Amino acid sequence: MIDLTIVIPSYEAEECLRECLDAIHDAQRAHPGLELDVIVVDNGSRDESVARVRESVLAPRLIAWVRNRGFAAAVNAGMRIRRGRHVLLLNSDVRVGPDLLSRGVAILDSSSEIGILGPALFHPDGRPQRSVHALPGLQTEFIPEVLMRWFRPAGFVSRTRSGGMAAALRDVEAVRGAAFFIRGELLEKVGLFDEGYFFFLEETDYCARVRASGARVAYSDTLRADHRLGSSSKRRAPLATRIEFHRSLYRFLARWRSPRSARIARVWRLIRNALGVPVLAALGIFFAPARARAAERGGLLLWHLRGCPLEPTLAEGLLRSGAERAARDRG
Repeated sequence: MIDLTIVIPSYEAEECLRECLDAIHDAQRAHPGLELDVIVVDNGSRDESVARVRESVLAPRLIAWVRNRGFAAAVNAGMRIRRGRHVLLLNSDVRVGPDLLSRGVAILDSSSEIGILGPALFHPDGRPQRSVHALPGLQTEFIPEVLMRWFRPAGFVSRTRSGGMAAALRDVEAVRGAAFFIRGELLEKVGLFDEGYFFFLEETDYCARVRASGARVAYSDTLRADHRLGSSSKRRAPLATRIEFHRSLYRFLARWRSPRSARIARVWRLIRNALGVPVLAALGIFFAPARARAAERGGLLLWHLRGCPLEPTLAEGLLRSGAERAARDRG
């Protein structure tokens, strides 16, 4: 029986995708007894991503869409046709270590209480990334992280370079969706992702649902993956990406806290941006990065003042940035 279905949502990240598939192939060769089922869901890429999938020695199954339907829709499409006992949701900009797949399956097989399992994520240069986070709420909005770590330790993990924490599993509030193991039978109980989220916090929402079902959300720093953070969206359409995060945040707060909590967070973030934009604009006179941040914050402030409309979407922002990039290349 197939041990693990790997679902890889991808959007215009052909080189990252090639490296991702190559790393999976290396992991499979290191553990030939591990049976894998690899599915790539392409979200309307206009580069050579689909060609890279067809060239891969892994021979992944391919779902190719003509438009970008978002992360949640993509992983759901893959999970609906899974063949494995367990599932790994994997960003196309992630490279798995040689033992991550086999160890992840072994951990899920060894403890039936674990519903979600997350690894330690690192930048390509070895710097640790945030792999665990607290479920959003008014506490996370108003209380500094240094204090949150004291009374909600399950929302945070010490950032160590080589697993300085205990290697044992640890229960956490939520793990990052870049590499996200799901117990197979849990899907029958909890269901698929909420496609009302386009790109952010869909995995956080799922972790909340898993915890509410009574299953564990766990993290282990014995599992390692390298993540090229933000390669598909943040660098291409920074303002649209920032707006999409806020849209997802308010959806999460309204669903899991209360509509009133979402309204309070919206007002608070509007005020923060209104105060921050003039400061960044002043700094921008001397520093180019501050000018860029002032422009992003200004755009986010205008979006809040307009009442947080559904438009523009991140998909539209990515299309527009791609068209602008193509025009520059032609020029």
